[in-house]
Amino acid sequence: MKIIRTLVAAGALTAGLTIAAQAETVLKLATVAPEPTPWGAQVNRLAEAIAKESDGRLRVEPYFNSQLGTENDTLAQLARGRIELGLYTISAGAQQAPEVGLMQLYGFFDSNDQRACVQDNHLTDELRARLGPKGVYFGTWAEVGNGFLMSDREITKAEDVQGLKVGISVNKINTEYWKALGANPVPVSPGEAASAASTGLIDFYPTVYTFYIPSGFNKIYPIVNEYNYSNGPAMFAMSQRVMDKLSPEDQDAVKRAFAGFNSKQVMDEVFGFEDKMRELHTSGGGKIVEVSAEQAATFRDKLPPFWQAMAAEYGEDGAAILKLMEDGKAACGS
Repeated sequence: MKIIRTLVAAGALTAGLTIAAQAETVLKLATVAPEPTPWGAQVNRLAEAIAKESDGRLRVEPYFNSQLGTENDTLAQLARGRIELGLYTISAGAQQAPEVGLMQLYGFFDSNDQRACVQDNHLTDELRARLGPKGVYFGTWAEVGNGFLMSDREITKAEDVQGLKVGISVNKINTEYWKALGANPVPVSPGEAASAASTGLIDFYPTVYTFYIPSGFNKIYPIVNEYNYSNGPAMFAMSQRVMDKLSPEDQDAVKRAFAGFNSKQVMDEVFGFEDKMRELHTSGGGKIVEVSAEQAATFRDKLPPFWQAMAAEYGEDGAAILKLMEDGKAACGS
């Protein structure tokens, strides 16, 4: 009898362990970001929040440094339910629903604080509604960072880019933006930027500090002209198929974890990292040229027709998104 009781107890324990193992759902999270960066810290914070909110039923397994593929590739897999979570630029989101790319219109917002307010309070529901049918659940806003003009010369006003060759990643917004300012866009991938700059194929390259410094590109183009030509909204996303398969309890847990993030918070973390990059640049002999509000206005004054033209590309969808952004600016102030 003692042996029988022991076997019964062992069987019960084994069954309990099996149920416990089955109770934990692993969610793969794809990102191009390295772990020792603010983006890596945000990914890990989201993972901890999801585990906590779900009482351990959900476990996020991050894959950093593009281990699962490029962001466009992994977002496509996410939309099909093959990857559960990811951190993506809005540009990648536009591969699924092209009109959402308007939410990153260059030069549209007066300040990053204004942009944070508009994103959180006026654009979230729209982005979720447009990406959901494409298989992508928009979780919360993330941030790429501020784009500036890197070159071997000072560029402080719109007239300074007239006729210059600018290296760009090819998309409609990039191309038309620089044409509107009188520059000549040249398709250049990030991996080709150093060669293009060294050989004179381009005269300047717009990018973020987080590429400029770690890549060593600042040794070729030592001048940062801090005209903030672009702001880089990003997003944490989940597969809509995966979300729909979760229990209502676990769906709520994931949504609570996403709600723990806000645009201002993630922006400040990324911008603080940019400040460290600035220090590295200047301590290594690099130069930073500040662009005054008056000088920045020479760029921005040329942009309203560009915004309207980009919105018109998407017909009624574009008009609706542009109006949301305009109304958001008015409500949030500068």
